[in-house]
Amino acid sequence: MRKGMTLVEVLIVMIVLPFVAVAFDVLFRSTLSDIPRSTRLVQENTSLLNMLEQMRHDIGAAKAMPESSGQYTAGEGLLLIEIADGVLGYQLKDGKVLRYRLAGRQEEQEENARVWSLPSSQVQWRTWRKDGRGYAVEVRTSIRYKLRSKYQQRMANSHLYFLGTI
Repeated sequence: MRKGMTLVEVLIVMIVLPFVAVAFDVLFRSTLSDIPRSTRLVQENTSLLNMLEQMRHDIGAAKAMPESSGQYTAGEGLLLIEIADGVLGYQLKDGKVLRYRLAGRQEEQEENARVWSLPSSQVQWRTWRKDGRGYAVEVRTSIRYKLRSKYQQRMANSHLYFLGTI
């Protein structure tokens, strides 16, 4: 007997091999694009959670939630928190959340600010008020990214933080 492959075996291999190659190509390309995207989502979610933890701490130590302080007025893009030694501002700006003490010029404050870069995150806050006094802050967060020409929203959460001096 001779060792080798018959013509039928060679033809079967030639027919099956392209299908197997296409299947592995799709799997390989998917893996190469999904891993970096997932890594970016996890990193952004970690930054978002760090920002929320700092905000929870500041609101827990707050004396009040003023509607304005000097030239600043609280709203969608600015959250004011009065603590024992001053007023803190949380500001949404260009895909970032800045935390700084309100004192002096705004340029100086932004230089000394703590900054969380959240380019794909959506952050919204709303102060709950009763009789004109803020007693809690609701923060809604999510991460939005593009996947195959469609936008996806992941890790959507709503957090409610009550003032420490209620």
